[in-house]
Amino acid sequence: MRSMRRSALQFSLAAMLGVVAGVALNIWLFRLGFIWGLVGLNITKHVAVAALCQALGVNRRAADRPASSALPGPHLVNEAP
Repeated sequence: MRSMRRSALQFSLAAMLGVVAGVALNIWLFRLGFIWGLVGLNITKHVAVAALCQALGVNRRAADRPASSALPGPHLVNEAP
């Protein structure tokens, strides 16, 4: 049976409205000028990456993190000289 808990990457209505508003703002900024459009895209990119990091829990403490996945961790290979 599936859990009733919402997926961490599932968009809420407010998030979808934010995406639509961001796209509309970037289109409007490109209509003002190419430089304004690039500045808008740069700001939008930073906001999107920050939101994704927050949703994934990048900066959480170890006690706040959910149980780790079954995937093995990274392994370092020591090469003999």
